[in-house]
Amino acid sequence: MEDVGRWRKLCLAASTGHRAAVRSLFTALRTTDERGSAEDRKAALDELVRAAPRLWLDLDRYARSPHAVTGAHPTDDSGPLHLVLASFDRDGRIRQAAVERLARRSGRYAASALALRTDDWVPAVRDRAVTALLGHVAPDEAAAAVRLLARLDRRRRAAGVLDAYRMVLSAPERRRTVRRLAAEPDPHARRFGVELALELGEYVRGDLARTALHDRDQVCRTLCAARLLELDPDQAGRLMWARSAVIRELAVAALPDDVPSARLVGPLADRSRMVRAQARWKLYERGEPPVDVYRRQLRRCGRATQPRLVAGLAAGLGECGDSSDLALLAVLAADPSWSPVVRRAAVRALGRLGHASEQVAALAPLVTDASPSLAREALDVLAAGHCAPPKALAAALARPEPPVWKAALRAARTLAHWDRLEFTLRAAADPRPQVAERSRAELRRWTHAGWSGGAVDPAQLRLVGRLLRQAPLSEPDRIGVEWVLRAAARVSRPS
Repeated sequence: MEDVGRWRKLCLAASTGHRAAVRSLFTALRTTDERGSAEDRKAALDELVRAAPRLWLDLDRYARSPHAVTGAHPTDDSGPLHLVLASFDRDGRIRQAAVERLARRSGRYAASALALRTDDWVPAVRDRAVTALLGHVAPDEAAAAVRLLARLDRRRRAAGVLDAYRMVLSAPERRRTVRRLAAEPDPHARRFGVELALELGEYVRGDLARTALHDRDQVCRTLCAARLLELDPDQAGRLMWARSAVIRELAVAALPDDVPSARLVGPLADRSRMVRAQARWKLYERGEPPVDVYRRQLRRCGRATQPRLVAGLAAGLGECGDSSDLALLAVLAADPSWSPVVRRAAVRALGRLGHASEQVAALAPLVTDASPSLAREALDVLAAGHCAPPKALAAALARPEPPVWKAALRAARTLAHWDRLEFTLRAAADPRPQVAERSRAELRRWTHAGWSGGAVDPAQLRLVGRLLRQAPLSEPDRIGVEWVLRAAARVSRPS
């Protein structure tokens, strides 16, 4: 167990790609192969096979460096670890001898080493490795080989090897291997296995539905959902409950063209923007304006309606409505009896539909709302519209919740150049250390942004000068601001 723990630590460290860690692992493997016990060599090889595929690529790269020690020529009696190390060797004759002997061995280590050598820069080594690898198709071997081949597939020398391996696995007697690949934890091997299983018709509809709904990999879920809907479009209703937005989008797209608009209410109010867009497209295709559905459904909502549904309807209305919807959205945003998730969705919708003056009128009062998340959302929307009023920002900065005053400092970046400086200097004098420190960072950002020139209000310059003298700044920060102020004073001085 001590040997296993040692090798696991070495492999984990080397899997980071740091050259020193890779060197340490390679040196330890070479030493163990020469002088270690049989148990230690087995533990080292087992951990090497379990390690991330990238580690094999890094070891192979390091073995070609002048610092790597060349090993002995492999023989028919060489152990598995010696053959693996020999397959990394700088000397092409040693690598070729290792490939010839690995071709007669079985197991994951042999498949991994042969897969790696399919990218060899010596054609003789590469061709022998490809031929040998196509004979290593047991479930464990295929899983180890595909993990590496999938990462080598885009390399010029290894181009086409993965397709050739795929053809071999397509044989009927290899179905067990394909099923094993489709259950692999490695995402590359798993996707390869699922694609091949779908191509060979290995999945029944129940398997497709389970994978589409519950698989941990997004690509596998999407592949199985697309095939299931291709075979049975009536499964769209079941897939609309999937956690993955991509699957829900596919399900909505698979609904019949004459699906009733009432059945589309859920997708129209989905938490994912792309699912809502797909549901709206269903209505657009048959000439029905989705905005009418949003308006009608929102007016039917009450306090007992599921908040997520109301929030999704508000978000969708913001994506396809117009200025006539601002009043309805403003009511949702301002009424504290609605759930915060509903109010935040309404705030975002107001930001999409309202002009600057309308956004200020509806959202500026919300920066002092009792809900910190709503105040932060309002500040972010005002900042995106470049219409945040300084008074609202000052009120938000005075609040104790960090997300709110941080949002106020972010929004201040959209103010006019000298208004931004005035606001930041006031914030730098805040008695709260965190606020003052972040404000000083914003002040440095203002200084680095530079000044484009132009007329400056002398009164504002004098005010900024007083604030600068009062603010607790470091000397470099103060000098940087003073330099800009002197340049501005020269421009604003009457000729």
